[in-house]
Amino acid sequence: MRCEMGLWPNMAPLGYLNQKLIDKKCQVITDPERAPIVRQMFEKVANEHWSGRKVYHWLRFELNFRTKSNHHVSLSSIFLTIQNPFYYGVFEYPEKSGNWYTGKHEPIITKELFDKAHEQLNRDQIIRSEIKEFAFTKLMHCGLCGSGISASEKFKKHKDGSVARYVYYGCSRARDIHCQSGYLREEGLIDQLIKLIDEIDLNEIHMKQKFEEEVDRLNKFQKNILGMQGIKKKVKDIDLRGYAKYLLKEGSAIEKREFLSCMKSKFIVARRVVAIEK
Repeated sequence: MRCEMGLWPNMAPLGYLNQKLIDKKCQVITDPERAPIVRQMFEKVANEHWSGRKVYHWLRFELNFRTKSNHHVSLSSIFLTIQNPFYYGVFEYPEKSGNWYTGKHEPIITKELFDKAHEQLNRDQIIRSEIKEFAFTKLMHCGLCGSGISASEKFKKHKDGSVARYVYYGCSRARDIHCQSGYLREEGLIDQLIKLIDEIDLNEIHMKQKFEEEVDRLNKFQKNILGMQGIKKKVKDIDLRGYAKYLLKEGSAIEKREFLSCMKSKFIVARRVVAIEK
């Protein structure tokens, strides 16, 4: 079996080339153009603590780096590359079989560099998985470059010992790392959305359904917990746009997200200004 001889039986990974000579079938050789860049990918993650997305921007926008088939490297491919032990000289075949072989190919990196980069990448993934879900992320995009809108939270300790929490929204810079859209406090974003309510194209059917569910939930709470008579408010009596403004101002993060899902209009944020997408 060729694997036992240290020969890779598939297409060569990024940074390597398949040997075309018939008598050397399944041998791979380093790609002199791309192997040094692949090594730098590992070094930047391991030593400079670069994220996969920062590597992506570096490859695409600074180097205009392309594969041998003339394609840009996707973000998912970058993660797969950093996690591939082939680059320090071993491989598993078939995948997830538990069958490991020492390759005959020349390693691009050392195992120590691989382990360090792999550990850093795992740490970044754990941090991202613990990021909180904010009310307005993934529901609007940047009006300058088209990237999604991301959020971050900041905490400020006051002299009296209390701690204030502030949430800021801004361009994720997924499409343009140099985007100058700026950041907007959540309170300001909500105020701007409320001012736009009367111009928004609402999915009234969905809004009415949400309101009916809220009334039903409140009725059950009053009857079963407080022993009170349930309210009898009808959906037709409700100002849906007024209800929408209330949700934006007083609702939970989940309720605000559900409200935005009721909108037919889409929103963009550019230079701290929220607008309806035309």
